[in-house]
Amino acid sequence: MNFFVFVVIGALLGALDGAGIFFAPDEPYKWQIFLAATLKGALVGLLTGFSLAPSSRWWTAIGAGALYGFAFALVVYLAKGGPQSGDAPYVIPSGIIFGALTGLFIIIWAFKRI
Repeated sequence: MNFFVFVVIGALLGALDGAGIFFAPDEPYKWQIFLAATLKGALVGLLTGFSLAPSSRWWTAIGAGALYGFAFALVVYLAKGGPQSGDAPYVIPSGIIFGALTGLFIIIWAFKRI
């Protein structure tokens, strides 16, 4: 188990998820949103990594990552106004997908099988 790898995987995938904000021409807080997405990804990576054991299966890792990704994305969705926000509904599916990918990459690279 490698805690640094948990954070790096989560942060990289969170940054990839947050990079889409640079394509929104009217958004004034691009860097703040990008950094928040990176931090969100790092936290999803930590939670997912702490929830898994070296003997965990890949589908368990994907499920745990998707669950934590959904939970964090739901927080962002509700903080941005929930159903009244025009762009916030896209946060939840991407949170689930990137959370699942985080879980998969953590089980592959952070838990070395010997």
